Amino acid sequence: MAASRKLYNVVFVLGPPGSGKGTQCLKIQENLGFVHLSAGDLLRAERQRQGSQFGQLIENHITNGTIVPVEITCKLLENV
Repeated sequence: MAASRKLYNVVFVLGPPGSGKGTQCLKIQENLGFVHLSAGDLLRAERQRQGSQFGQLIENHITNGTIVPVEITCKLLENV
């Protein structure tokens, strides 16, 4: 018998800095009971975490204005 899998509703909120993503996510969280995961918040926290495996790499990308590799972002999201 196949294992049952729980399905989740996922909403992606995308936009440039200062466009109100955080504000809209807060409203979605408060009104609909969703959990808010911010890739940017996770990356900034990991960059500051003592002994971080990815901290310096994240710092370099942020300093250079380049995108952190998706593998790192996904790894951080998996560990939430």
